[in-house]
Amino acid sequence: MPYTVGIIAWLGQMLAWLGALVAVIVAVVNYRNQTRLKQAEWLKSLFEKFYEGSTYKEVRVWLDYGTLHEQLVVNDAALRQAHEEKFTDFLNFFEFIGVLYARNHLSREQVCDVFDYYLKKIGADADCREWIDQYGFEKLKALLSQL
Repeated sequence: MPYTVGIIAWLGQMLAWLGALVAVIVAVVNYRNQTRLKQAEWLKSLFEKFYEGSTYKEVRVWLDYGTLHEQLVVNDAALRQAHEEKFTDFLNFFEFIGVLYARNHLSREQVCDVFDYYLKKIGADADCREWIDQYGFEKLKALLSQL
């Protein structure tokens, strides 16, 4: 009889440990799923702001057609300032993506899936690289170095 009581106590303890282990596994899986969902929401929001909104469209066109430099050196001072502000906003958008990437809120794969084309355009453009260096877009610079 004492042997049976010991086995029952041992089985009870093992079931308690197994229950705790299952609870931990469920919590970890739930956390990972919630993290992935949040990342997908961020990525969707970034996609919409960048591709569907009009804020960055003009600068995207400048990069697409290779006219960025001409837009940044126009003779009209007011127009040049407006273009510089649009370009700075464009780079700030990618700086923010660099921040999210640096803090592991977005993975390299996620960033590349959505923004690879423009990140490569930015990295290949002399004016972009100059502005990144001159105006301290450090997170964007780090992101570009890892692509």
